[in-house]
Amino acid sequence: MGKASILLVMGYCTLLLMSGMLMSDMSVQAYDNAMNYYEGVSVRNIAIAGANMAANYIFLYPPLVNGNPWFNGYTTPISFGGGTFVVSIDSTTSVDPLSGARRLTLRSTATYKDSTATVLVILRPSNFAKFAVYAGTSAANVYWATGDSAFGPVHVQGKLKAHGYPYFGGKVTTLNGVDSTSWSGHPIFNAGIETGVNIPLNKDYSKLREKAENGGKLFTGSGDLHLNFKGDSITWRRGTNPDTTSLLTDFAPNGAIVLNNSDGTLHIQGTVKGRYTVGSIDTTNATRGKVVIDNDIRYNTDPRTTPSSTDMLGIVAHRTITIADNSATMGPNFTVMAALFSYADAVRVENYTSRPLGIMYTYGGWTVQDIAATTNSSITRGLSVNIRFDERFRTTSPPYFPTTNSYEILAWYE
Repeated sequence: MGKASILLVMGYCTLLLMSGMLMSDMSVQAYDNAMNYYEGVSVRNIAIAGANMAANYIFLYPPLVNGNPWFNGYTTPISFGGGTFVVSIDSTTSVDPLSGARRLTLRSTATYKDSTATVLVILRPSNFAKFAVYAGTSAANVYWATGDSAFGPVHVQGKLKAHGYPYFGGKVTTLNGVDSTSWSGHPIFNAGIETGVNIPLNKDYSKLREKAENGGKLFTGSGDLHLNFKGDSITWRRGTNPDTTSLLTDFAPNGAIVLNNSDGTLHIQGTVKGRYTVGSIDTTNATRGKVVIDNDIRYNTDPRTTPSSTDMLGIVAHRTITIADNSATMGPNFTVMAALFSYADAVRVENYTSRPLGIMYTYGGWTVQDIAATTNSSITRGLSVNIRFDERFRTTSPPYFPTTNSYEILAWYE
């Protein structure tokens, strides 16, 4: 009986010792886990801080824009939150898969005690093709009303005004907020609204003109220019001269086609295969820098049914983009697939108070200084407007389309 008692006590003591050791090990492991988690969170936050600081500098002083020098990042370690970070920036690691245009790659690497973390950010020059509707300072005076809708990003360079229940499917940004009386109608901002965003309309056509002259097609002198896209080829004529048909790969290999230093108007229509930007960019007087759309403009491969389509078009006018009054545009349905840009004016409909009523479908977006009437007041004449955003333009754009002179973030990896 005595031996059994002794063995029982010894076994019980052994169990207690083993339990204590296990509890001690668990406590140590819990402490180690807590410290590792704290270090991981700290080093990640330091890397994020470095990326935010560098991105903010790029937004304020975009490299190689408006005379700004190249920004190398923060190559000397900067102390932050008990650790350090360095930031490197290059323009060779990432390129647009469609255009080959270089993007900025920002890499923020942080160190905290024994831990390291890296944040990778991809940025690109921001351009106006990213808007379903961009309303300049004059267009900001136009009211959005019940029945109006925009499916894609919208910016108003002024104060947004609304009557009733207009619908905004994408994010809306404005410079000066929303008109106080507009809120009573409860406009619908499905993806939110941000105010205080300043994006001035920029008329820097230098890259488009330069590329048209070197690797594209540049027209100058007198006479209207007529362009008719026909898939792989283009038929064109100048003034009253006969038509000429050329392969697009020979006509404008880099996709830039420009009319400049000319008293003529650029006319365009047809089926576009490939990536092109056409522009009428003379700024010398009010009669120049105009575009007329004479017929449907469609893509050879429709991105609405084939999202992998690489066909895209930008139409740039310093002044008006006019929809001609003819049997081809009369409708009832008339389609323009393109990103439209009018720096000093608007998209206008010729004889909108007298022509039969139809609908103009735009698949792409409008960037305009002003918004002009396209129908009469009773909406029985002219062209109603239906704008659908081309989602591809969130990350890419027609070649050499006008930029905002700033950068935007395409991707953020932690």
